[in-house]
Amino acid sequence: MLRTSEMLDSPSVNRDFEMALIGRSPPDEAALRQIEDGADHVLAEVGIRFEGDLETVDLWRQNGGIVKGDHVLLDGPRLRKIIRENAPESFTLRARNPVRDTSIGAKHAPVFAPIYGAPNVLLENGERSSGSLSIYRRLVSMAHAAPALSNTGHMICVLNDVPETVRPMEMALAHLTLSDKPFMGCIASPEAAVDVIDVASMAVGRDATDGACELLHLINATPPLVYKDNPLKVLRAVARRRQACMVTSYMMMGATSPVTVAGTLIQGYAEVLAGLALTQLWSPGAPAVMGLFAIPFGMKSMLPCYGDPASHVVQIYAVQLARRLGVPIRGEGGVTSAKVDDGQAGAEGARATAASVLSGADFILHSAGWLEQGRSVSIGKFEREATAIAQLYGIEAGESAPPLPLDPRLESELRQRIRM
Repeated sequence: MLRTSEMLDSPSVNRDFEMALIGRSPPDEAALRQIEDGADHVLAEVGIRFEGDLETVDLWRQNGGIVKGDHVLLDGPRLRKIIRENAPESFTLRARNPVRDTSIGAKHAPVFAPIYGAPNVLLENGERSSGSLSIYRRLVSMAHAAPALSNTGHMICVLNDVPETVRPMEMALAHLTLSDKPFMGCIASPEAAVDVIDVASMAVGRDATDGACELLHLINATPPLVYKDNPLKVLRAVARRRQACMVTSYMMMGATSPVTVAGTLIQGYAEVLAGLALTQLWSPGAPAVMGLFAIPFGMKSMLPCYGDPASHVVQIYAVQLARRLGVPIRGEGGVTSAKVDDGQAGAEGARATAASVLSGADFILHSAGWLEQGRSVSIGKFEREATAIAQLYGIEAGESAPPLPLDPRLESELRQRIRM
C-alpha cells in the first residue's frame, strides 16, 4: 500500500485527479449565482443567531438587520457589498524573520500549515498518547524545520498537561522561541487573543502597516446558522487590532447541514458572509479569509466521512465563491478518517490536498499530520506529508535554517506570565 507521501507524490494519482477536475466543467456564472441567491434567501427568511453577544446584535441593528432577540435577518447583497468594498484581496503575515513573511491571496503561492486541534498523538512506534507540552514543542520544531510549511499553525496538539489559563502563552512561547515563521493566533478568549497579539507584535518589532499583520485567527460558525458568543467576541477583538480572521463554516453533511452539496454550499455561504461582513463592520480593511468546507456524515457510524468526493466539490465551489467576493480562501490539507498512516490515509489525505491546491486555495490548513477524523496528529504522517508537499512544489530538500533568537527580555517576560 502507498503511504501518504507516496500517494501525494504519485504522478498517476495527481494526474488522474487533476484530469478529473479539469474534465468537470468549472462552476459557471449561473451555478454560482444560484448559490448566492439561495444564501440570500436563507439570510432574509431564516436568518442567523448570534448568541450571547449584544454588541454584535446591536451592530446588526445599526446596519439594517432585522433583530428578534439574538436572531437576525440579513440582506445578502448588502453583506457582499460590504466585503467587496472593504476586505483586502491579499495581505501579508509578518514573521520575526522578515525573510519568512508570507502573502496570502489569489496572486500568491498557497500557504501550508499543519494540523490544528488534535487532542491525541500517534508516535513513530505506534503508541498513542495525549497531547502534551513537550510533544507540542517538538511539533513546532518539526513545522519550522519543514521548508514546505511556511506557517507553524496553532494548537498542533492539545496541551493536556498544561492548565487552560496558561496554554495560550505556552503555545505562543513555543512558536516564538522554536521558530521565526508566522503562526496562527489564539481564540481561547478575546482577552487571550489580545495578549498573544501584543506578544507577537512585540516579537516582530515592526510598525503596523496596511495590508500586513502578525496573526491569523480561526473563527468558526456553529452550523446550522449560529455564531456562539466566544467566536464573536474574539472576531471583534482581532478585527479591531487589524489582525486577520479566517471565518469558517465547517459542516457535516446530513447532520449540521443539508445532505446535498448544493444545500450545504448555500447554508455555509450564508454563514461565512455574515462573519466576513462583521470583520469589515468592526474594522474596515481588516484582513479576512473565507473558509467553507463540508464532510458527509455517516448515519451508521455517526462519524464524518473524510475522503468523500463531495467534499472536494464543495472545496472547488468555495474557491470560486471567494474569488467573486475578492477575499482569500482556506483549503483543507491531508484530512482522513484513517486511524493509522496507511493506504487509506495516503489516498484520502492526498486527494484532499490536491483538491485544495488545484482549485486555487490560498491558506491550506491541516496540511501535515491529520489522522483519525482530526482526533490525532501522527508524527510519521506529519513528516511524510511535509516532505511530499516540498517535492511537489520543487522546494529545496533539507531543513529550514535555525530560527533567529527571540529577544531575551521578551522571552523572560513570557515565562513570567506563564508562572503567574
